[in-house]
Amino acid sequence: MLISITGMRNANSLSQRCRSVSLRYRQPLTTEAVSTAQQRQPGLTFWTQDSALLQTGLHPIQSNVLYYQGDAFLVLGQDCCSGELPALLDTSGCAISTALARELFGSEEVAGLSLLLEDSSFTVRGVFQSSELLVLIPRNDAGFTAVELPYSEDARQDPAAWVDVQLAASGLPEPDWQLYTGLCSALVKILAWLPLTFAFVVLTFSALHKLASWTFPARDTVLFVVLLAVAAALPALLAVWPSWLIPSRWSDFSWWGQTAQTLGQRLEAFLLAPGMGRDLAIKTGLLAQAGIGFLQCVLCELLRCTLRPNT
Repeated sequence: MLISITGMRNANSLSQRCRSVSLRYRQPLTTEAVSTAQQRQPGLTFWTQDSALLQTGLHPIQSNVLYYQGDAFLVLGQDCCSGELPALLDTSGCAISTALARELFGSEEVAGLSLLLEDSSFTVRGVFQSSELLVLIPRNDAGFTAVELPYSEDARQDPAAWVDVQLAASGLPEPDWQLYTGLCSALVKILAWLPLTFAFVVLTFSALHKLASWTFPARDTVLFVVLLAVAAALPALLAVWPSWLIPSRWSDFSWWGQTAQTLGQRLEAFLLAPGMGRDLAIKTGLLAQAGIGFLQCVLCELLRCTLRPNT
C-alpha cells in the first residue's frame, strides 16, 4: 500500500508537468514569426534554454537559464515551494531552483531578493524544487526554439489534427518535433493503477474458481455482481486513456496499423528531441513509475504464490 501511494503521488506530480503539446525547432524562430503568432494566438508560450552568468552582491555563478514569453508554468511544469512563479505580464521577476538559491544566497528563503543577468536586475518571485542550477526569466527576444500549446479537451479527440489547426491559426512553421505530453500523463496513470489491476484480476479468478462449486442462485448472483462492477469501472478506466487511442471498432485492422505508426513517431520524437526544461523530469518520472509498477507486480505475484494452498 505504501508503494501504491508513492506511485500515485509520482503520477500526480508528473501529470502536473504534462498540460500542453510542445513544439520543438532545430533553428530559433524569428522575431517576426513569434510576434505574428502571439497576435493570432495570444495563449501561446515561447521558451528556450541557454546558459548565462548570474551575479549577486557576493559572487557570479554560471547557471542554466529558461527564457520564456507567456505562461511560466507551462515552461517549468511545477509550482514553487516558496513564493510564486512570475505573473503573466511580470517582466522584472524570475524564479530560481533550490540548488541555485543555496549557491547564490546560501538559503532557500530568498523571495524578494535580486540578481543580475547581463546588467539587468530581476527580483526573485519564487523558488522551485530542483537539484539543477536553473533560473526562469521572462524575455521577448531570446531566439525561442520551443512553443507550448495549452492542452485542451479538443486535443484528446485527435491531437495531430488539433496541432495542425493551431499551426495554421498561428502561422507558425512546421516543427521538427511534436511532443504530446498528454500521452505521458495517461501512460504514467495507467502504470500507477497497473498493480492494483493485477491484484483485482488475481482476486477475480480466485473468486470464479470458488464459484464453480456453488449452486444456483448464489453462483449466478455473485457472478452478475462481479460483471456489473467490471462494467461500471470500465468507463472510468477508459477516461484515463486518450480517446484517440480507443478504436471505434475493435475489428478495424487498418486503425491498429495507423495507430502503431503514430505511436512510433511520437516515441521517436520523445527520444530524439533535445532535452530542455522539464523534459528530463518527465523521462525520469516515467522510468521511476515503470520501476514502481514492476516492483509492485513482483510483490503481488510473490504474495499470491505464498498464499496459494498446496495441492
